[in-house]
Amino acid sequence: MKAFGADWPNGVAQVDLGERIVDVIPTPGHNETEVSFYDRETGLFFSGDLLMPGRLLIDDTSADVASAERIAVFVRDRPISFVLGGHIELNSAGDTFPWGSQYHLHEHVLQMTKDDLLALPAAIRSFNGFYTMRGKFIMQNSIRILIIEAILAGAVLAAVVWMLVRYIRRRRRARKLHTEIQG
Repeated sequence: MKAFGADWPNGVAQVDLGERIVDVIPTPGHNETEVSFYDRETGLFFSGDLLMPGRLLIDDTSADVASAERIAVFVRDRPISFVLGGHIELNSAGDTFPWGSQYHLHEHVLQMTKDDLLALPAAIRSFNGFYTMRGKFIMQNSIRILIIEAILAGAVLAAVVWMLVRYIRRRRRARKLHTEIQG
C-alpha cells in the first residue's frame, strides 16, 4: 500500500508545505492506518496515539513494536524539541483519568521527550498482551480486557443462576417435606 508516496509501513513520506517539510512516518499498531509527523523546522514530533501521556492501546503488538523501532531509528540522529501525543489521559501524578472523562484536574503536560520515544520499543516488547505498566508507559489491549471481563461476568452470572436454582430446589424439598410431615 502506498500512503503519501511511502512504502507502507516501511517508508517515510514528506509533505511539502511550501517552505517547510513535514516527514510522515507510518506507525500502525493501535490502528493500522496511524501515522506520526516530524516537523524538520521546529523539531516537533507528533506521535498521535503511538505515544502519549496516557494509555497506549495496543491492538497489534508486533506492528506496534515495529512502529516504535522505526520511530527510534528515525529520531536517533534528529533534533527533537518535544514529542506531542494525540491527547492526555494522565494527571500530574501519573494516574489515569477514568475512561471518557471530560474534566482533567491537574492534567499531565502533553509534551514528552526524545528519550520517551527511544524507550518505547523496549516497553512495548515487554507488553504481556493484556495490561502492562513499565516505567511511565501504561499499555493495554482493550479488546482482550473486554473479552476477559465478559467471560468473568458470564461466570458470575452462571454462578448466581446456579445458586438460585439450588436455593429454589432446596425450598421446594423443604416445603414438600414439611407438607409430608404435616399431612
